[in-house]
Amino acid sequence: MLRSSRTVASLVRSLILGTAATTATAMVATTLVGCKDESQPEYWVEKLSDQAWKARAVKRLEQFFEDAVTRNGNDIKAQGVQDLVNKTVEPLTQAYVTDYDNLDTKTRVSLIKLIASYRDKRTEPALKKAFEEFAKKPATAKDESDIKWAAQAAADMKLESVAVPMVEAFTKLRASTMLGGVTYKDYADAMLDMPSKAWVGPLSARLEQEMTPPGKDKSAIDPFRDQQFWQATAAQLLGMIGDPAAVEPLMKVLLDPNKADLHPTAVLALVKLGKPTVDAASKLIAGKDEKLVAYAMQRIKEITGKPATGTPYVATAALILGTSGRADATAPLVAALSAEKDASTRAVIARELTKVPATEESKAAFKAAYESLTLETEIPPGGGALEALTEASGQFYDPGMVDWLLDRAAKAKGTGDDLKAYQAGVTVTAMKLAKADQLATVGAAVDRYGSADIEKKAFKLVEGLVKACGDRANCYVAAIQKPENQEQANQFVGMKAGYMIGILGDDAARDELVGKIDGIANAAVRFTAAQAIDHLTPKGSKEVSAKLNAIISKNAKSADRSKSAGDGPLKQVMYRIDARN
Repeated sequence: MLRSSRTVASLVRSLILGTAATTATAMVATTLVGCKDESQPEYWVEKLSDQAWKARAVKRLEQFFEDAVTRNGNDIKAQGVQDLVNKTVEPLTQAYVTDYDNLDTKTRVSLIKLIASYRDKRTEPALKKAFEEFAKKPATAKDESDIKWAAQAAADMKLESVAVPMVEAFTKLRASTMLGGVTYKDYADAMLDMPSKAWVGPLSARLEQEMTPPGKDKSAIDPFRDQQFWQATAAQLLGMIGDPAAVEPLMKVLLDPNKADLHPTAVLALVKLGKPTVDAASKLIAGKDEKLVAYAMQRIKEITGKPATGTPYVATAALILGTSGRADATAPLVAALSAEKDASTRAVIARELTKVPATEESKAAFKAAYESLTLETEIPPGGGALEALTEASGQFYDPGMVDWLLDRAAKAKGTGDDLKAYQAGVTVTAMKLAKADQLATVGAAVDRYGSADIEKKAFKLVEGLVKACGDRANCYVAAIQKPENQEQANQFVGMKAGYMIGILGDDAARDELVGKIDGIANAAVRFTAAQAIDHLTPKGSKEVSAKLNAIISKNAKSADRSKSAGDGPLKQVMYRIDARN
């Protein structure tokens, strides 16, 4: 009995001690877990592997990053920020790549946004994953913006390793969707920040796709918008990449009437390509590129339902050559002008001839074409050819044109408002070009053809400026930037100063004007200044181009949107100067 009691007591003690031991072990384990500090990123990095904790872990790590950046003056390269990045970049990247399909949309997008914010090349697998998954299964919902963040990061890091999946995702991003609405501009900007030669093929193929204006068909609006986004971005990029293989697809855009909205973008892209563009356009204007000639005629027939007549491709080729601004475009334009029979097309070629470096031969060809036209001749897309060419003739910056223009005004045949408008236009161009010894002749023409409130008032302004400055280019550089000449009432003074800088100036005057142009606020005067810089740089200049680019880039970042909006002509001048280098 006693032994039995002892046995029972021993058993009870064992059970009690066993329970105590188990409890103690559990308490130790709890204590160890409790030592992991939730206020440290390492704790949440471990939680990334737990599906139940993943969303919360991403959110907490996102907060850690934001706090670190704020503490370090928004400098992500600061040591305090980089310490956090080094602890978390690889686990976060791994989580996005391996768990892409298992993450809810909100968590997944927050994760790629955080990863992209690191601007760290170790995130490349995640950025690539975002592009690849979108290319396979294009999203349309506004919240699924993975590729927006991935594109911005890739562009900032110039991550060439993701170029191919990035362009593949681009070709699937539809601007017309909810996602496209909040993403397309950022995505296009990112691509423009990192143009890649790997994109030439896919982008050229995108330009080959047809575009059909929707008209009254509402169902065709979204597909048209998508094509506009793809093809406008493709054209811009191809110009920046600079591969001559892009010349033909870009020229096809200009030969397609349905792509008229893209024509300005395509022609500027061609300008950037330089000599290969001039070579191809010279062949086309002479009718020697059978493939492009056939394409142009076929597209007109397909769109209008009627066979094309004449040589519609000639005007397109002339536009390309003129906009290029290169000296080697002059000869093919002169040759085409002498061969062309259609009056309207001759007018186009003559206008474009004023945009390239002038020669005595080119000025003679211009005059011959001008004299062959009448007041009834129209220039595409509409308007009087003689009025257009009268204004364009100022781009020769040749005071020798003054007497000839006034003679043409006196001999013009016609009646009514058309004749009056033409003759008044002649006096305006004559005022732009006239030197001091021509003022009396021009003044007489203004008295004869001009109106009191426009031409006669402008002549008084011109007369005062020319008498004050004479043949001193630096005086005109000072005049063009004066605050009073930025006001609309006096803007013709600023414009006249711009023309005189083009006529009298040299490299030194041009460089001074480049340094002052950003202070010229009046759009018309600024445009005239840009044209003078273009004229005074016929052989190109990397230094001038770089200075113009700095102005354009600065204004693009300005909160004053009018600054950037006013730089359109300056961009074109920069591209033309670049193309001459």
